[in-house]
Amino acid sequence: MKPAAFDYYRPGTVEDALAALGTSETAKVLAGGQSLIPAMNFRLSQPDLLVDIGGVGGLDRLEVGPSGVTIGASVTQSRVMASDEVAIAVPGLRRALRHVAHLQIRNRGTVCGSLAHADPAAELPALAVACGATLFLQGTAGRRTVDAGDFFLGPFWTDLAEGEIITGVHFPSEAADTVTVLDELAWRSGDFAITGLAAALTTRDGTVSGARLVSFGVGGAPRRMAGAEQAVLGFALGDDSSALYGAAYEDGFDAVDDIHASAEYRREALGALAVRSVRAVLASNGNGTGV
Repeated sequence: MKPAAFDYYRPGTVEDALAALGTSETAKVLAGGQSLIPAMNFRLSQPDLLVDIGGVGGLDRLEVGPSGVTIGASVTQSRVMASDEVAIAVPGLRRALRHVAHLQIRNRGTVCGSLAHADPAAELPALAVACGATLFLQGTAGRRTVDAGDFFLGPFWTDLAEGEIITGVHFPSEAADTVTVLDELAWRSGDFAITGLAAALTTRDGTVSGARLVSFGVGGAPRRMAGAEQAVLGFALGDDSSALYGAAYEDGFDAVDDIHASAEYRREALGALAVRSVRAVLASNGNGTGV
């Protein structure tokens, strides 16, 4: 199919982009277009104006500093994945990006675009929550920051106000005693996850001393797994995993039934992924080697 008719505008500044968005109730921001354009082709989305931010100055920044990595709104997933500096500061980003779609899509798709789209089965929103990332938003009323854990509200629904755009996201540096991993189940490599888990695990003396576990592809949005986070504390490689599995299973209480999998399958898979991820980190001696 072909999209409905639309106008196209490529601004040079954030202010010009915001002004353009304010001229239409159905206008959409175009970054990589890897989610928006297919939706338009199927006429699931019919904006009358596309505001292409690819030429906006400053949104192509990819900065690595002592506090972490800042990624501008037009930075592609492939560019982040290829950066050795990023991989040193936040190793979990490169690990997670390996799971995102295929090379051709990562070459065009942006990190911030995936966050804005907020697909329940997407990897990057869950990773952002697990890492404690911060999003930078800008609208006509000014700028604000939002913790990733407060940004994703439901399926394709975020805290972005009307007329706001994401200008960037900051992932904090990974602590020396923390490993961030992402694991998922999908019918084929590159497909959206049926069930997924992003985990930031802190270890000490061969046991888990801290955890941020986030499910995705289960319910309507990435969600912290409070029960599993508590159950995993003190877990060692040789320990019985039934309590951890059970807690993760219970954390999947909002799992959905659809054509891809049943809610029960998703809950069981979430338990298995939690155990597998924790054991993989512990088996790496807490440094992420081979994870």
